[in-house]
Amino acid sequence: METTKPRDVQRFDIATDTKILKSRSWGRLRFEIEYALQRGTSANSYLIQGSKTALFDPPGESFSEIFIAKLQETLDPATIDYIILGHVNPNRAKTIEPLLEIATNATIVCSNPAAIALQNLLPNLPETRIKIMRGEENINLGNGHRLMFTPIPTPRWPGALATYDTKTQVLFTDKFFGAHVCGDQFLMRVGRSIAKIGVTISIA
Repeated sequence: METTKPRDVQRFDIATDTKILKSRSWGRLRFEIEYALQRGTSANSYLIQGSKTALFDPPGESFSEIFIAKLQETLDPATIDYIILGHVNPNRAKTIEPLLEIATNATIVCSNPAAIALQNLLPNLPETRIKIMRGEENINLGNGHRLMFTPIPTPRWPGALATYDTKTQVLFTDKFFGAHVCGDQFLMRVGRSIAKIGVTISIA
């Protein structure tokens, strides 16, 4: 009988003060069945730890428990200053809700459409815990990490937001360059191109 590896979360350093938390599912998730894919799924989240700390793109509900456990191994969630969301959907909201209970000092950073969606999904979320980025604002994390934000709406993700770190020159793109694939290798090959865990020096 064929066995499937258990879901897990890998952690790597990928740039200065920057880590990836890579949640992996070797089996097919619901949306993979819809799209007839059979290559597993990796959900990539990131941490930048300057004088302030930013967490990017926590995964969906399928990974909530193991992701939060790995995050707590990595740092005290109460030290997270910002949770940056490249997109919002009901699945991700299921992870954000318990995450906010332990990341008690975190402000959510997202686009205006994403903020509206998030408040509909989490009606008890105070507006004071949301910071909206419209494309002109930036956030200084210290140690040279200044984050610049660009809304990148698509028909599928109208609240999509890309984030650029001026120190590492990494562009965090969330879904924009994403692909549903799971493997042991640190570098993922998609077609003829190679992306570092979904970053094009950019990271999805």
